[in-house]
Amino acid sequence: MELFIGSTDPDLWNIVMDGPLEVKEARGKWTDEDKKNFQLNSKATNLMYCAVGPEEYHRVTGCKTAKEIWDKLQIAHEGTSHVKISRINSLKHDFESFIMKPEESIKEMNDRFTTIVNSLRNLEVEYPSGDLVRKVLWALPKRWTPKVTAIEESKDLTRLSLDELIGSLITHEEKLRREEVDEPKKDRRNIAFKVSSYE
Repeated sequence: MELFIGSTDPDLWNIVMDGPLEVKEARGKWTDEDKKNFQLNSKATNLMYCAVGPEEYHRVTGCKTAKEIWDKLQIAHEGTSHVKISRINSLKHDFESFIMKPEESIKEMNDRFTTIVNSLRNLEVEYPSGDLVRKVLWALPKRWTPKVTAIEESKDLTRLSLDELIGSLITHEEKLRREEVDEPKKDRRNIAFKVSSYE
């Protein structure tokens, strides 16, 4: 929302966050400054209405200012501060206990991880890139230990981006799958048992 509003006029986002600019005189006695402030206030409010979808539009209909719209949307999506703290704690727990599920692909794991990270980011909780990379490496199962060790020894994890890591893991995963397909089936030796008959 900030990018959308700010791309039109950077000052408009201040109106959304802080409330409308003051219009000092009655409509018939507006100064040039009053006219400019009214125009900026109207523009910010109109852009907020344009930025929301149909469901959100019904939620904010009747709001007179861009700030009112923003406050309603924040409560609807983030909840009150108590709800927000609860969501943050829940997502932090999901982040801290995150591991790759059995039979899950790297892409599927990354999709789940990205959802958690983006949800935290939307609630203004950011993790440094190096922490995200380490978390993904530690989330991998034991069969990935050789690859994890190789990455940890050859790369600076503080400079390695999450996208680069995921790309490397997907490549390795594809290599493992090819090896499984190409590996000849183990010999199944027929074992004959000697049968003795007792009479």
